[in-house]
Amino acid sequence: MDEYVYIVILNWKGAEDTIACLKSLSLLEGVKYRVVICDNNSLDGSYELIRDKVGEIPVFCEKKLVELTRFDAESYDIENEDAVYLIQTGDNLGFSGGNNVGIRFSLNQADMSYVWLLNNDTEVTPKSLYHMVERSQSDETIGICGSRMVYHHDRTILQGLGGTYNRWLGTTRHYAAYKASNTVFDDDEVSSQIDYVIGASMLIKKELLETVGLLCEDYFLYFEELDITCRAFSAGFKHSISTNSIVFHKEGGSTGHVLKKSKCSDLLSIKNRIVFSEKFYPKYTFFVRIGLLGVILNRLKRKQFDRAVYILKVFFGSA
Repeated sequence: MDEYVYIVILNWKGAEDTIACLKSLSLLEGVKYRVVICDNNSLDGSYELIRDKVGEIPVFCEKKLVELTRFDAESYDIENEDAVYLIQTGDNLGFSGGNNVGIRFSLNQADMSYVWLLNNDTEVTPKSLYHMVERSQSDETIGICGSRMVYHHDRTILQGLGGTYNRWLGTTRHYAAYKASNTVFDDDEVSSQIDYVIGASMLIKKELLETVGLLCEDYFLYFEELDITCRAFSAGFKHSISTNSIVFHKEGGSTGHVLKKSKCSDLLSIKNRIVFSEKFYPKYTFFVRIGLLGVILNRLKRKQFDRAVYILKVFFGSA
């Protein structure tokens, strides 16, 4: 039986980005793949627009479009049909919850070897998936593989090659951020330096998902990739990077521009510092909480008083 990579794209009020992403996916080379689009109940016409536009994209226009509800998708067997799958999750389930609908669907299929979680606000190069699969197959212990993430608005600048985690502050930092996008890196060296793969492009091995489970839905947004990386490491899997796999990222397409983070994304990213720390590094959680005092002062300086109040509640564990 031929093996396929199932590409899961989560949409929430971002139809135009999703369609641009699909157009770039139609040019993929070297790997057999199937596309699974999950819509988190956008209610802005996104679902309908995606449904109507898929048939206009070369390669995908030759395939059947299968529409499913979340509940239908959990037991659906494709039986070798050549199709694009559009799943309505029925609610805003967050990053993990929405992607997990697509992951469950993919795990049901006998021909699935990897799931590629790909943000809808990305565009890929023709060999981006091929290089990740090649890297993953070079070592059977690699369970998660990431890409060279390049800013979409300026393709000369790197967003990062994975990230590092500061357990004292509960903060993350992208590795090699803002370097020239054509900088040459050694994949092994980068993989040894990073703590996680950037979740906007994350190739996950079937065996890893069967061993450690799906994305954790405690976060809603942010820290999901760190969580599954920690669980994977405990189960004997490694994470890695393919710097030949290039993905252009608009960053913040569903949550607000990176330089002006929306209130929702700002508060979730801060709250989840505590959630993640308590789960994996409880001995450091006290210091993470103390670090929030500086964040509160920062929001007060910006006159974001409502955010400061919420973070204070996080500090005392009441939010």
